[in-house]
Amino acid sequence: MAKARLIRYAQIAAGVLVVVLAIGLYKAKTDAARAEAHVRQLQNDVDEREADLRALRAEIAHLESPGRVEHLAEQHLGSATGSSSEALPESALDAKLPAPQQRAARE
Repeated sequence: MAKARLIRYAQIAAGVLVVVLAIGLYKAKTDAARAEAHVRQLQNDVDEREADLRALRAEIAHLESPGRVEHLAEQHLGSATGSSSEALPESALDAKLPAPQQRAARE
């Protein structure tokens, strides 16, 4: 009789353990699916940011291109690159540049 009761308690404990393990497995799978969805969303965000960065770098390269800068200088400032009219004769350089400063002797 005591042995039958002990077996019955062991069966009940095993049944409860199976239920607890099934619930734990379901929760773990649900959490893993949620984490996987979050990782996918983060990867999409990273891909979007990288695409934005590539577009910005291309725009910077376009804006900094020498041809564009020369065109804007001609258009807005009226200066032409390499034109001889803009170049100063060597004798006029002294008048345009500041005189060299003497450095104070260190004591």
